Amino acid sequence: IENQADTDIYVSTSDKEIESENASVPSASAEVCESLCIYRNVAEKLPDFNCFVFHGAAITCDKNGYIFTAPSGTGKTTHINLWKKYLGDRVDIVNGDKPVIRCPNNAGCTVFGTPWCGKEGLHKNRSAPLNAVCILKQSKINNMVKLDNKTAVKYLMRQVYLPKNENALNRTLSLLGNLIESTPVYLLECDISKQAFDIAYNTLTNI
Repeated sequence: IENQADTDIYVSTSDKEIESENASVPSASAEVCESLCIYRNVAEKLPDFNCFVFHGAAITCDKNGYIFTAPSGTGKTTHINLWKKYLGDRVDIVNGDKPVIRCPNNAGCTVFGTPWCGKEGLHKNRSAPLNAVCILKQSKINNMVKLDNKTAVKYLMRQVYLPKNENALNRTLSLLGNLIESTPVYLLECDISKQAFDIAYNTLTNI
């Protein structure tokens, strides 16, 4: 880039950062490590733009955005694939692992796709109004409840990228507060059946 002033965010990485990343993830290629370094450097700057990186799978259904979040391996991709299976083209996968959320105030949030999308590679360069966040928990019995703000923040804090920079960290926590104030958060205990999809779909699309 000849003129950095023409960009909103400018980041770079170094061989030292890439080597450090590779030391923590020995199985990753140099290219993957470089991408992860760039991702973290971008994530550090996003709070300046009222945005933060969130760990979850983001979809749209009839142009409304929803994020499903849980610890890795819980079944986020499996669940969003149920939405694709039963709703087809009504559902679009925005990002399968690390979408960006923008919450400038407590009047509403927007979810954005990013290139960092998990091993399945599910992502699109698009955005949508965020209607709800759904926390997934594996269970043999399908049940869904809306969480109060105090309970919601305990779950969501684990899924937010927390910057190292103190100012960016404080801004991120403020933005997370905006998210919780403006967006309903649900806990879905579920299996991988159609009933699990039905409960989630009927609840989230009738907010």
